[in-house]
Amino acid sequence: MEAVSRLKATEIQRIAVPTVGGFHPFLEAKRSEILEVPRRTFKYGETERHKLDVYYPIGLDANYTAPVLVFIYGGGFNSGERTFPEPFDLGYACLGAYFARQGFVTVIPDYRLVPHVKFPGPAEDVRDAIEWIVNNPNNLMIPNSPIPNADLLFVMGHSAGAAHVATMLLLPEILASTDLNSRISGVILNGGGYHFRSLTSDHPSAPIIAQYWGSLEESHQNDVWALLERAPSLTIDELPKILLVEAEREPDWLKAVGKDFKDALEARTGLRIRKIIAAGHNHISPNWALSTGQGEEWAENVVEWMKSE
Repeated sequence: MEAVSRLKATEIQRIAVPTVGGFHPFLEAKRSEILEVPRRTFKYGETERHKLDVYYPIGLDANYTAPVLVFIYGGGFNSGERTFPEPFDLGYACLGAYFARQGFVTVIPDYRLVPHVKFPGPAEDVRDAIEWIVNNPNNLMIPNSPIPNADLLFVMGHSAGAAHVATMLLLPEILASTDLNSRISGVILNGGGYHFRSLTSDHPSAPIIAQYWGSLEESHQNDVWALLERAPSLTIDELPKILLVEAEREPDWLKAVGKDFKDALEARTGLRIRKIIAAGHNHISPNWALSTGQGEEWAENVVEWMKSE
């Protein structure tokens, strides 16, 4: 975790490259172990962005049935991919391998990005990837891997990915023609961009936000916080159990956004929502720490939460 602790900044644009670079040697040291976990790629939709990787648990009891975890990465709405180019090709393989070793069939899909998509396109892609998983159980197992249990399905989103997962759940028309509400057992939202009300037009992210929602003003009408506030009671009643995760060293503005969302979620559901603080982590580091043997405590807590459901 030294790669994180020596960074004084918390703003995402300033920490992204040094954080990934700092974890690179630790991931390289574990390369053979990470790549030992079987992985296969499938297409779940029409475009090249509609592909997903499945990571298979191995070495488990023959009678074990494996829950399914779908991970939706972030990237500021205009970047991100399920596997990075060399020399950083162990992200997000490190995450897929980590959760597969915890006994989860782990699925990481790509989805469409700005400028090639607008709201709520990526949330629809998340839905389509999950529907593919539910409809293709045979592709969730290989020889010597456990039988998958697609009825015990969890979805985890980070940053923009958390916003897409929450949008899928809160915009009624996205799941209206599916039975996914009853299939998703739990959702983990980590460092999500739930609203951008404090964003000014001169902020570097403003053009991307405007492209995605149509304008900064329109983002205020359809961001996750707004969707939560106006969601029909039936949509709220059908929400799966939700766990929030927040890095200890998130930017102050994102911590404030997280508090707004947690408060609103508790007000709408009438439930106390648990939040895990990823100790010592910044916005980028939690996922890149996985499979390194350091900074994995947040994920251990997430696994414990999922296995208790």
